[in-house]
Parts: sequence; C-alpha cells; structure tokens
Amino acid sequence: MKRWHVAVAVVIGLVVVLGGAVWTSYVDSLNTVKHETNRWAVIEDINGDRMAVEPVRNHIWSELVQLNQNGTRMWVGGIVERYNDKWGFRFKPDSVTVAEVTAEGLQATIRDISANIDYWLSLGWAYVSAKVVEIHS
Repeated sequence: MKRWHVAVAVVIGLVVVLGGAVWTSYVDSLNTVKHETNRWAVIEDINGDRMAVEPVRNHIWSELVQLNQNGTRMWVGGIVERYNDKWGFRFKPDSVTVAEVTAEGLQATIRDISANIDYWLSLGWAYVSAKVVEIHS
C-alpha cells in the first residue's frame, strides 16, 4: 500500500473516532438537560454538573431568570422524583424553589442525589448550590 493511502486511512479513522466522541458527548448533554415543558432552565452545581429544572410557578421562573442574568449562585431544589434522564431524577416541577439558605441536611450536589436516589426520595426535598447557565422559554 502506498504511503499516502496509509495516511488517508489514518486521517479517516481519526475523523470517525473524534466524530463519534463528539456525537456521544452531544447526545449525553441533551439527556442531561431533558425537559418536558416549553419553559426550563439549566442549573450547574459546584462540580459543573448540569440538569434542567422546569418551575411551574411564575415567581420562581422570574427568580431563575434573574439568577441567570446576574450570575448569582443560590440553592435551587424541590421534591426529588425519579426521571428518565442522565441523573435518574428531577425536581418535581410544581415544587421547584430558589432559596438563599436551606437546612444543611437537605443540601447536596446533582451527583450526590443521583448516586443515592432512594435516600433523597425518602427524604423528599433536596437543594443544590447552583447557578443558572441557560434559560429557555
């Protein structure tokens, strides 16, 4: 085989591998911010993990929009329920809330909740220290 054939084959192989990695990352990010409504925000916790929240109440939506605009980190949480996304849970939309302070026992990260969903389901509520990185309405 000629040298340039080998080089072309290597380049094509690299493109396929890198393309697959990019596609996998893209699909994974979509699953991370899975949502069901037309109004949702993406929160990012202190580990850089992201998930979507879909508040039903207008005043909570306004608070999330404000957090996105000023880049402030606050406690975002709600009642934990199982959900078919990357993390296996979401905050129940009608319970989503934003708080400056919360009980220490209710504080977690997205990954912590995901790793021990049954605990958080039994506890009910959880809060994540987060900033709002995207707003969609």
